[in-house]
Amino acid sequence: MAIDSASLGLGDWKVVKRVRNPWGQVPLTVGGQALHGRARDYMDKLLSLQTAVDPVSRRHHYVPKAYLRQWSIDGKRVWALDTVTGAVKLLGLANVCVEENFYRVIGPDGAAHNRVELLFGVVDGELRRVQTLFNQLEDPDNLEFDDLIGLGVTMAVQRMRTLQQRRLRQQHNAWLVAQNPRDFKAMNDLENPHLAAGIHTKLLFSAMWEAADVLTTRQIEVWHDPNGRFMTCDAPVLLPFRRNVRPSLVAAPYIVWPISPHRVVALGNDVLGEKAVIREATGKLVGVVRDAVEQGRERMIFGNGEQSDRLPHTKKFRRRTQMRFRCSQRTPQGEYVEPPGCCVEQSEAFAVGPDVALCGQDLHSPAADMWLYT
Repeated sequence: MAIDSASLGLGDWKVVKRVRNPWGQVPLTVGGQALHGRARDYMDKLLSLQTAVDPVSRRHHYVPKAYLRQWSIDGKRVWALDTVTGAVKLLGLANVCVEENFYRVIGPDGAAHNRVELLFGVVDGELRRVQTLFNQLEDPDNLEFDDLIGLGVTMAVQRMRTLQQRRLRQQHNAWLVAQNPRDFKAMNDLENPHLAAGIHTKLLFSAMWEAADVLTTRQIEVWHDPNGRFMTCDAPVLLPFRRNVRPSLVAAPYIVWPISPHRVVALGNDVLGEKAVIREATGKLVGVVRDAVEQGRERMIFGNGEQSDRLPHTKKFRRRTQMRFRCSQRTPQGEYVEPPGCCVEQSEAFAVGPDVALCGQDLHSPAADMWLYT
């Protein structure tokens, strides 16, 4: 079948830049449908565990202990700043970023189980491999195509699995319920205490490959700081805010993932035609990461022993990530919406509470329950 630019709707497009593909393959999984090599094995392992025996563990880490161990002073403890209380303490890795039954869901048979924790065992194994690989990376040409896919999936899952994302989904759900209670039901149901976890984890595993497909189209940069000034937090894959609004995965200039006090993986929008670019971190880049961590955290900020006295314990943290809603007379595709209709734009803001400023056309219902999840 012959396909030309007109049949694809590309008649008004023009080439503005050509960049070589250093991987030799198109870095897309088609939402998880086109997998091979290590990515195929990864998916097969996840699928094989769906019917495994329910594990005994009930304490679920939404930021893996293995990830935080890079900041640990002894492999067991890490310096942590609680941005709510202002306390700086040395905490055990087993007791941070953990919630009881955080991933406990209802299975097809109607019984509650924790098999999702087994799936995250596979996720955490790949995270350890990717984190170690990029911490030790000296020659980017040694990276393989599977490493690119592994990085994309790891960052996508780690971004979506956190307590912060659960809270944001609850805010969004409260708004949807207020607008249309017939078609949307509350995530928090006293008669179904595992509903929120079920919705969160189902969304995560259904969206992870699509999110990875966005991340793998970006330029990998490794920011190296010989002075070890990089910190991290309990929402460690960060999209730095711009004018207090968090850009989308597509629009963000950088998506930042600290992997140790000495290194950050930053996925940039400026594609250079290299597998990865290693940069020595300037004070400006260290500041970008510091600001992203301080604004992007949910509650906790982590540093190693040398950073313990630099954790911002005197700073007031009244704001954090919240859902943001705005009305527009145009759709995301630019199509005009005739009044009294409108298009509601959903994004995330750095604010003290949900940032809702909608039109006054009596089209939207107040959603007071959003403020239960600030």
